[in-house]
Amino acid sequence: MKVEWKNNKKIILWGIGILLILSLIVGISYAYWMVTKKQEGLNKVSSGCFNIELSNEKNDIILENAYPITDEEGRKLVPYSFTVTNTCSLFASYNINLEMLEGTTLASKYIKVMVNNEEIKNLADLETTNIVLSNSVESRKLTSGSLGSGDSEDYTVRIWLDGNITLEDKEAMNKVMLSKVVVDASVSKYNPVDSGITLLKDAILANEYQTTDIELAKRKIANKQAVDFSKTAPIIDWEENHDSNLTTRTVTLPDQSLVESGIVGTENLTVTNILPGIGDSYNFNNDSGYYNIKNVQNLDPMALNYQAKDYYFRFSYVSTNSQGKLEMIHESRGSTEYIMKITNVTKSEGTLKSDTGQCYKAVIYRFTGYNYTQREIENDKSDKGIYQMNDEYGTSYYYRGSVNNNYVLFGGHYWRIIRINGDGSIRLLYAGTKKDASGEGVFSTLTDSSLGLTNAKKVAFNAKRDNPAYVGYMYGNTLNSSYAESNANEVESDIKKYLDSWYRQNIVDKGLSSFIADSGFCNDRILASNSKGNGVTNNERTYYSGYQRYYGLKTPSLLCSNKNDLFTVNSDIGNGSLIYSVGIITVDELMLSGYADGKMNRLAWSYSPSEYWSISPSNYETGVVSSYNFVLDSGGFPRYRRSYEIRGVRPVINLKAETEISGGIGTSNEPFIIN
Repeated sequence: MKVEWKNNKKIILWGIGILLILSLIVGISYAYWMVTKKQEGLNKVSSGCFNIELSNEKNDIILENAYPITDEEGRKLVPYSFTVTNTCSLFASYNINLEMLEGTTLASKYIKVMVNNEEIKNLADLETTNIVLSNSVESRKLTSGSLGSGDSEDYTVRIWLDGNITLEDKEAMNKVMLSKVVVDASVSKYNPVDSGITLLKDAILANEYQTTDIELAKRKIANKQAVDFSKTAPIIDWEENHDSNLTTRTVTLPDQSLVESGIVGTENLTVTNILPGIGDSYNFNNDSGYYNIKNVQNLDPMALNYQAKDYYFRFSYVSTNSQGKLEMIHESRGSTEYIMKITNVTKSEGTLKSDTGQCYKAVIYRFTGYNYTQREIENDKSDKGIYQMNDEYGTSYYYRGSVNNNYVLFGGHYWRIIRINGDGSIRLLYAGTKKDASGEGVFSTLTDSSLGLTNAKKVAFNAKRDNPAYVGYMYGNTLNSSYAESNANEVESDIKKYLDSWYRQNIVDKGLSSFIADSGFCNDRILASNSKGNGVTNNERTYYSGYQRYYGLKTPSLLCSNKNDLFTVNSDIGNGSLIYSVGIITVDELMLSGYADGKMNRLAWSYSPSEYWSISPSNYETGVVSSYNFVLDSGGFPRYRRSYEIRGVRPVINLKAETEISGGIGTSNEPFIIN
């Protein structure tokens, strides 16, 4: 064994293994906590091209005058967090251990430990492992993992005194525990196939704990901490970010001459509402990451003195309602993920083209100013990994949080695993033709000119929107008929046509249909309990149950209660209305992956910088005569959009339960490869 000293950091190397000592140095006492000097900087140990880095270390545990607390209180403690990254080409396996140092007098049986959001354990119940620090007296394995080249994994650790300690436990009083977290890594060839696991659904579960005992993995998942769906996963705190460089934002709005001009389509325009929405102050929410512009009014931007007073703006634009009339939208009103502090505005003449193709005289404003965005200052990544919830078939296992081990390579495309369905099939979300695809790259392209979608990346859910029926993946009679007739699955939505064409080209034509399961896609059109509309007529607001679960109950569901809304090929399972078993994600699955109402989250695994549709209906609004479906917004939260708007599409398919893999561990660099 070779020992080196560098920058006062102790680095130990042996053979081809590497050892990293994190900066968590904790002193625990029944009366007080003793904490040694904190290590500064980044640990980096290398042997040839075998290299592991530690980064993003936050929140050394420092608790003074500690006393026993309940597990519920313990799980709310601010965790110590860190990231382990494999920066080289060799596959690495590692253990994360907690080593008690010389001077420790508090027995392990009095300490509780929680890693990420796993089951809380008594330290004494954890597996003992080899001591690697010369001044250690005991070592316990917290967890283990594997990393392909370029992959990384986030961890959080919480430690507290067992709430069951009483005054009778004299040996726990005025004692001390000094400890360090140690990462012990070595070259490895681990993958599920080498362990004899070839079914994808089993490999997913085995990979969570790197065990060959699938039932043990299921029990551990069942014992995880309960999920709080009112919070994002990970939990994020934000701070303001004010850009130092000027930027320009161009806005095209109707010209004053159109007001009361008598031109068809301009009836809703007024002298006031055609002006941009501008405010004179703002506030910022550190919990949600949103700005709120205050005192917003429709103002002439050319009449304001931007040197004498601060003014703020988001965006204003013109839309066309179902009657073909222009209507004004001012995004400065309400919470938003970014704003602009205006420094100057110029004005010129232009032309405005409506959604119906009509051209109008317009004014072009060019706003110059500083963008105000936000940045993450702290997060708790504990809530991550695989959890369970019942669906219509049984127990479903879904991925949540900032996971990076749910990649599959199938049919020349990368996919992210949404969940294992209750019937054992595996639900996948399209992720592009390149690993780690995000943004525009995740959206499919078509060459089917018969649909008018040549090279399309985005599409409307339904080009029509003036009836509640248009929230449907398919729909029926829109002439104020009964609920059953209106929601009959007779007419295909635009998004279904798009997906069917994509499926033909990328699954059927490539001979991959035999891999696909008919597990269904839930276009949940059940009405919310507080809905005034009946989902048929357009004279009352209609709210659907997905809207209520997301905004009200904050509780997702994987149950599709109405068979008519479960889109399948086989009528024994669902509605039997599909030709091809392809769909898109639900708002409930987005919630499960880590999103919560009113809070931004760009770290959940399903996030993309470009908005994309979900299959879930949201509501029907009478004022703007429009049906709405949920999207995942580019800001990092689900929201509803008018069904005729153009948004991205990420196909979802289900692989059969008997699908086998030939290798991989689920990371972007080492995806599960379908056999």
